[in-house]
Amino acid sequence: MTMLKKLPEKVLNLWNNWEIRGMVLLSLLLQTILIIFGSRRKTSGRIWIRILVWSAYLSADMVATVALGTLARSLGDSSGDSSEKANNSIQAFWAPFLLLHLGGPDTITAYSIEDNELWLRHLLGLVIQVGVAFYVFSRSWGSGILSFIAIPVFVVGVVKYAERTWVLWSSCSKSLKNSSLSDFWGSCHRTRISNPQDLQRDYLLQAYVFSYISKFAMQDLVPGIDELIRSRELISKNEADGAFKVVEAELGLIYDMLYTKAPLIYSRGGIILRCISSLLSVIAFITFQVKVDKHDYSTTDIAITYLLFAAAVFLEFYAFLCLVLSDWTMIWLIDKGGNALTSAIYSQLRKLTKSERWSRSISQYNLISSSFEREPHRCLEFLGIDDMMRQMHVNRKDLNGELQGLIFRHLREKARKIKEDLNVVDKNIRSKIIGQRGDGVLEREGLLQDYKWCTTEVEFSRSILVWYLATDICYRADKDGSNVSTEDGRCLSEYMMYLLVIRPNMLSKGFGDDEEYQETLRDLRGLKDGELRGRKYQRTLQELWRLKDCGPDDEGYQRTLRELRNSESRGYDGGSQFIWKTEKSVLRGVDVLARQLLSLAPEKRWEIIKEVWVEMVAYAAAHCPWKEHTQQLRRGGELLTHVSLLMLHLGLSEQYEYKRSGISYLKGVSIPKILLKYIDRYYIFLDIRIK
Repeated sequence: MTMLKKLPEKVLNLWNNWEIRGMVLLSLLLQTILIIFGSRRKTSGRIWIRILVWSAYLSADMVATVALGTLARSLGDSSGDSSEKANNSIQAFWAPFLLLHLGGPDTITAYSIEDNELWLRHLLGLVIQVGVAFYVFSRSWGSGILSFIAIPVFVVGVVKYAERTWVLWSSCSKSLKNSSLSDFWGSCHRTRISNPQDLQRDYLLQAYVFSYISKFAMQDLVPGIDELIRSRELISKNEADGAFKVVEAELGLIYDMLYTKAPLIYSRGGIILRCISSLLSVIAFITFQVKVDKHDYSTTDIAITYLLFAAAVFLEFYAFLCLVLSDWTMIWLIDKGGNALTSAIYSQLRKLTKSERWSRSISQYNLISSSFEREPHRCLEFLGIDDMMRQMHVNRKDLNGELQGLIFRHLREKARKIKEDLNVVDKNIRSKIIGQRGDGVLEREGLLQDYKWCTTEVEFSRSILVWYLATDICYRADKDGSNVSTEDGRCLSEYMMYLLVIRPNMLSKGFGDDEEYQETLRDLRGLKDGELRGRKYQRTLQELWRLKDCGPDDEGYQRTLRELRNSESRGYDGGSQFIWKTEKSVLRGVDVLARQLLSLAPEKRWEIIKEVWVEMVAYAAAHCPWKEHTQQLRRGGELLTHVSLLMLHLGLSEQYEYKRSGISYLKGVSIPKILLKYIDRYYIFLDIRIK
């Protein structure tokens, strides 16, 4: 305040006149950003959208809270002529609108999954902010019509704020863990009424049924084998494109549950509240337009009030549109299907809705090209900007149907193997199949003995790195002189490199803190930390980059590989020579693996490369913590999350247990465990055959 008093009088008057107005307008602007862009982050991986939503989300509550406090202070200091009191009266009328802003839009209640755990803090904020708004409201109470118009707006503001707090509570981990799978079986019968002429309807029904298992599993709870058999039966009847559409619709429902007001507004009580608040907002707006004499107040304040009313009405109208055009409404109409009217309404609504539910793109990180870019300065690590700057090297590629088919066929084949061998109840067998990360494919082809050193006998991070660089060499050797499709294999390799460098925590719980991973990451980033391996690795990438236009028979190609193979181990001399750390080092491994792959026929080579990468993706998906999957939903979605849910529904997960519900009549009878095991399998086999 002392600094403000030293300002020129004109500037000081401008500040006094526009302090509250500016904050209210800024709060309105932030709400508009959240309304428009709050849901777009679900379908877009663009970083500017995330930064915009993040900034607006963090600022919105603070600005509205400060504005309420400023209003309370200004009313406490109010003294002067009638015109000034009139202006204070209409500005106090803005307090209920600020409560409305604190309630937030329906499109976003939480920016990240951790925000749901702060529901108790929001409950305290609800009590305090409603108290401040009521104080402002009571201090400005008069005999004019404006005070009575503020009542319905105040009620709507309290309802909106209470809605947000309730949704945060219902989406916190403790509330979600109290959920059960009882509704799963209650909704399964709907999927039997499938319409071959309308696959989208069938996909939505399946997504709704699967969402019960997903929400259950995402809380690290364990479904039963009965649910496994039923979900596998449902998902297996789809082709690859259909299975991915089911999962993306399912993830859309989960996103709505975790990050929006969907748990409330798609319930009967939520719809009633929404109708009441919409009616009150419209009544208040019409009454203000008809009954209030605009000449008694400042033109600027009247204009701001109109803006606030327009935003409130638009918020209700937009919420109504979102409600009508949502997947939840479609599911409700399907559930009430059989009626010609509901079928006609459903068909018309489908034409208005967008089918886009995630970005449908895969992140790509080209290690060799990014290694020639300058690394972020060390000081940026303290500011937390280094990872954001590394995102500049990430490109996105559309997910094509061929890649979807490759992934789904691979997963379905693994699930079929478990089913045919009657190993559903055998957790060890399931763990073995899920734990394959390239060795399963190589064993099937009879090549595992030659490739053990780069799959099962090496850490996962090193395995990814060796296979990535070897894949890149094969790609450059085959991209011009062969008719074999190489794009899918290279796409998956760059995706796994993206996870390794940018999202290491998605590969496994605590993977980013692993000492072996940190050593690999230092190699990847070419950090010159006084050790030879960083310079050695950077130099090797440069040598490999020179091969980009060479074929396997090119003289320069062969010469470079000989240099890599025959390098002296006496140290780094700053020239073209660099050391090999051990016989099994990354650089030596790249050379050996590339030579092994190039010795195969092109068709065989790329078949193995693609299958190995698919198995690595499946391994990473099975070991990624569910919390990381839910975090990625707000970043445009992740292929790994879709693969993880496909594996869950196909039974390729360790997160199932057998409760022996089918043999309850054997209680109290002493039976050898080995016999009990086969009885269990027999009943599961009968269950499969019957269904």
